[in-house]
Amino acid sequence: MSTFYSGDLGPSYAPGGTTLTLYAPDAAAVTLLLVEGERPMRRHEAGTWRIFLDGDRHGTHYRYLITRADGTRAESTDPWAHGVAANGVASVIVDFSRAGGPVPRMPAFGAYTDAVIYEAHVRDMTIGRDAGVVKPGTFVGLAQPGTRTPEGSPTGLDYLSGLGVTHVQFLPIYDFGSVDELGNLRMGHQYNWGYDPDHHNAVEGSYATDPADPLSRIRELKQMVTALHDRGLRVIMDVVYNHVYDVRTSPLALTAPDVYFRRTPEGEFLDATWCGSETASEHPMTRRYIVDSVAWWAEEFGLDGFRFDLMGIHDTDTLAAVRARLDDIDPSIIVIGEGWEMGNHPHGVTPANFHHADTLPGVGFFNDVFRDTVRGPVFRPTHPGAISGAQSTEVSRRLFDVLTGSRGERRFLSAAQSVNFVEVHDNHTLRDALKFARPHADEAEIARRHMLATELVMLAAGVPFLHAGQEMMRSKEGDGNSYRSSDHVNAFDYPRGLREPYATVGRHVRELIAWRRRSDWLRVHSLDEITATRHLEIAEPGRLQYLVTGPSHHRVFVNTGDQDWHAEAGEHVVELADHRIQSTPGSGRVTVAPCSVTVVTYP
Repeated sequence: MSTFYSGDLGPSYAPGGTTLTLYAPDAAAVTLLLVEGERPMRRHEAGTWRIFLDGDRHGTHYRYLITRADGTRAESTDPWAHGVAANGVASVIVDFSRAGGPVPRMPAFGAYTDAVIYEAHVRDMTIGRDAGVVKPGTFVGLAQPGTRTPEGSPTGLDYLSGLGVTHVQFLPIYDFGSVDELGNLRMGHQYNWGYDPDHHNAVEGSYATDPADPLSRIRELKQMVTALHDRGLRVIMDVVYNHVYDVRTSPLALTAPDVYFRRTPEGEFLDATWCGSETASEHPMTRRYIVDSVAWWAEEFGLDGFRFDLMGIHDTDTLAAVRARLDDIDPSIIVIGEGWEMGNHPHGVTPANFHHADTLPGVGFFNDVFRDTVRGPVFRPTHPGAISGAQSTEVSRRLFDVLTGSRGERRFLSAAQSVNFVEVHDNHTLRDALKFARPHADEAEIARRHMLATELVMLAAGVPFLHAGQEMMRSKEGDGNSYRSSDHVNAFDYPRGLREPYATVGRHVRELIAWRRRSDWLRVHSLDEITATRHLEIAEPGRLQYLVTGPSHHRVFVNTGDQDWHAEAGEHVVELADHRIQSTPGSGRVTVAPCSVTVVTYP
C-alpha cells in the first residue's frame, strides 16, 4: 500500500510565492506545465512531488505531466486544488481572500430531529421564465431577494424562506463534467443533476455568471449561502465521492489510480456504482481526501450539512472520520447518506450501509423501508403502498414500525438516524407514482393521498425530508430519471402552486412543517423513549391507531382506506384532521376521513 502523507497538498498560496505539492507515489517524474513553460518538480517525501513558484501567483493556470516507470505519460489537473478554469481544463492557484473570505457559520443547530430538509437544484429553482430572476440558473439568481412570478407570488430565495424548512439540500455544486460551462446555458439547452464529479474540491462553473473567471464561481456560491443564512436557512451539500465522471481523464486516476480506486488483480477498475469506477475510501489517502474535502467546504463556505451519495460504497471508518472532523468544526453539522448495500469492499472493510448504522452515531440514513412502506416499491410504481391501496394487518404494523423509528427494520442507534421521505430527485415524483398505482383516480383523490404521505413524513420519528415541489404535487410527466432531461421537465413550476388542488396541498404542507417544529413530542430521537411512549392499539387493514404518552398525551389514527373510520377518542382536542391543522375540542368519537391522519391531544 502506498505511503500515507499528512502534509499540505495542492497549492499553498502566499502573496510572495506558492508551493505546489502533488501526491503521485507511482510517478517516475512529474513536470509542472505553465503557460510560460515547463518546470520539473522535485521528489518529496511519502510519494509527493513539490515545487515553489515565486511572486504573486493568484490566477496562475497549471497542469501536471506525469511520467511513469514504464515510460508512459499523462497530463492531469490537480485533484487537491480548489480553483479550476472553465470546464476544469486546468487547475488554478487562487487567493481566497479575494473571494470575500470564509462564510461565517450560523449558530449551532439543535438535534437532527429538529431539522426539516428540503432538496433543491440551483438551476431548477431559478431557470424558469416565470421565476422572475435576473440571472436565471445561477447562484446569484438564487441569492436575489424579491423575485416574483407574473402573478406576484414569491420565487427563488423568497419562496424557499417562506416554506418553514430548516435546511436546503442542494444537488451537486462541486465541479462536474456533464455540462459545458462555456456552452449555451440558457433555458432549454443544457441540463444535468451533476452526479458526475470532475473536481470534488472546486465549485461548479455553470452556475456562475462568468465560468471563465475562477473567482466568479467561488464568490457567487458564497453569496448564495450567505443569502440563505440571512433568511435562517442552513445549507446541505450533496457530495459524490464514490465515483468520478470519467476515470480515463480523472485527476484522481491519472495521479494515483491504485490509491483512489478499487481495482481487480488485473488492474481493471471495479464498478459497483454503475458509473465506471468506485473509490477506495478504505485507503488512508482516499480517506484523507474525503475528510479534508468535506472540512474545506464546511470551513470556507460555512456549510451546515453533507449528503453522501451512494454512501454504502464507502466504509464506516471513513464516515466516522468525517463525523469526527466535522465535530471539531461544528457538532451540529448534519451528515446523512444513501446507505444502500453496494460496493466491492476488501476483506475486513466494513461498508457504510444501513446494516452498520449502529457503528455510526451522528450519521443519518435515507430510510427506504419508510419510503416503500408508505408509497410502494420505488422500482415498481404500479405496486401500491399504504397510501395507494396496500391494505393488510402486516402493512399497518409495518407502518407503525416506520413511524416510530424503524426499530424492527434497521439497526439505528436513534430515530435521528432515520431520514424519512417519500420523494427525492431520483425516481418518479410521488404524484407521478400515485398516478401509476391508481391510474383511474382523479387529481382530487391523488391530492388526498399525496397529503397523507407528507403527513406521515412529518409524523414519523426521525428527520423529515421533502423534495422540491412535493408541496405542490410536482410532476415530471412520468419521467423517472430526469438527470439530463430538459428544463421543461425539471424547472420548478411556480405557477402550479397557485392552482387547485396544488395550492391547497401547498398550504397544508407549510402548516405541517410549522406543526412539527412546535411539537416536541414529534421530535423525540431516543428509541428507548419512543418504545416506552408509543403504544400500538389497532393495526388492521387500512387502519392504524396508537397512543403517545409522556409529558403530553396524544392519540394517532391513520386511515389509508376509502371509507370514514369512526373511532373512540374520549375528551380531546383535535390537532390534525382531514388534512387540516386545527385546535378543536371534542368528546367521544372522532371521524377519521379516508386517506388521512387524525391526531388528538389530551389536556
